[in-house]
Amino acid sequence: MKFRAARPAAIGTVDAIVVPLASDTGAPSGLPRGVRTIVDRIAKTETGASRVYGVTTHQGEPKIVVVGMGKASELDAERARNVAAAGIKSLWRSTAKRVAIVVPGGALSEERATAAAVEGAVYAMWRPEAHRTREEERRLPPIDTITLVTAKPQSAAIARGQVIGEAVNAQRRLANEPANKMTPTLLADEARALAKQSGVQIEVLDRAKCKSLAMGSYLSVAQGSHEEPRFIVMRYRGRGGKGYDVGFVGKGITFDSGGISIKPADNMHHMKADMTGAASVIAAISAIGKLKPKVNVIAVAPCTENLPGGGATKPGDVFTSMSGKTVEVINTDAEGRLVLIDGLTYAQREGATRVVDVATLTGAIAVALGPYFVGLFGKPRSFVDIVQRVAGEAGDRVWPMPLTAEYRDEIKGEVADIRNSAGREGGAIKAAAFLESVIEDGTEWAHLDIAGVDWSDRDRPYAPRGPQGPSVRTLVALAESLAAS
Repeated sequence: MKFRAARPAAIGTVDAIVVPLASDTGAPSGLPRGVRTIVDRIAKTETGASRVYGVTTHQGEPKIVVVGMGKASELDAERARNVAAAGIKSLWRSTAKRVAIVVPGGALSEERATAAAVEGAVYAMWRPEAHRTREEERRLPPIDTITLVTAKPQSAAIARGQVIGEAVNAQRRLANEPANKMTPTLLADEARALAKQSGVQIEVLDRAKCKSLAMGSYLSVAQGSHEEPRFIVMRYRGRGGKGYDVGFVGKGITFDSGGISIKPADNMHHMKADMTGAASVIAAISAIGKLKPKVNVIAVAPCTENLPGGGATKPGDVFTSMSGKTVEVINTDAEGRLVLIDGLTYAQREGATRVVDVATLTGAIAVALGPYFVGLFGKPRSFVDIVQRVAGEAGDRVWPMPLTAEYRDEIKGEVADIRNSAGREGGAIKAAAFLESVIEDGTEWAHLDIAGVDWSDRDRPYAPRGPQGPSVRTLVALAESLAAS
């Protein structure tokens, strides 16, 4: 799919045109007279955000899709994405090949609104029904060209929006795959393909190499599965020199049964997406490789299945992590933190001065924040504030959570240094405290618990039900912010 920009007078011949309609300013200026007449007529009824009005016109004229955007004075990147995505989704069953999208105007700069509109259009061209056999149930419209209608040329914004959109879709595609088709080995193969496309270096460590690096905590999770673990490491060196300005660590449990502490059967099939954190960091560094900011980034994805078996970890077992801390396993279903601490230690030893981990870590964060906010933990406060700011600007909603000495005391083990489970109350905070225990002095750290937002059971404006693609935009924006500073 190709993107280009054009002024209102130079749209050219298109099969459909998507027009945002603001409740406080009305239709955009510069529209052709016939289009303007139709939009003005719709404006007299209702202009609710993301409400779609499709108008079939005379033969030879473009179909008009009017999308309510709410108030122009409240326009942000998320709303601009929603407008574009809603317009494209309304064309799923059409024959449109050439589509124009009028970039919404308002409180957002045209550059950022253009990038967001491109993202939304790309998001809307993804569907989760990859393994259905009837083509009409997974078919997308034959759109091959999208023209962004802007006042000024926006080639850089279009290019960035397309890279980000494709990265989020890559994350969604990986998280959507069934566990038998996205094993640790297959996920490593996918990471290699993305690394090749973006010019990012990649190394995949096998069980023997991880054992030689003393990753006892990570490997403890892999004991019950016949599938081999894969520890994926991707490197981007945009500024050159030594060390990494930031490290991304993603939880890569390609299927989580809970292990010996087995989960209830209801909705266990969703545990194919317990590797969403790994998919996020893989997709993010691939996008960074294409955008080429002057920053050094390392992405680490410790991947394994968590299954019961004759060799599986048992509650009460003790292992030594890569950091040297001993870990008492209380609950084998609290496995994500076991793989993450060795990933965090690896990133720090490779020279990352800041680390951000992304994980579908706790059901407790979904109880606390629901399906709309990511839980944000970390230290020092100045770094947490940076992550919150860039996430908000990128369109991911995060909410800072407390992490105090009381919770650190809770995760002290009875027979080992730390224990991986300490009761239900404040579960998301205790999990963060467990991760914090391996953060070295001088390292800035943030933890993104995405367990409430990674999956949706209902359609949203730019994401059908299924994987939602959280945190990829945040990670890319953070790398760009560090490059700028």
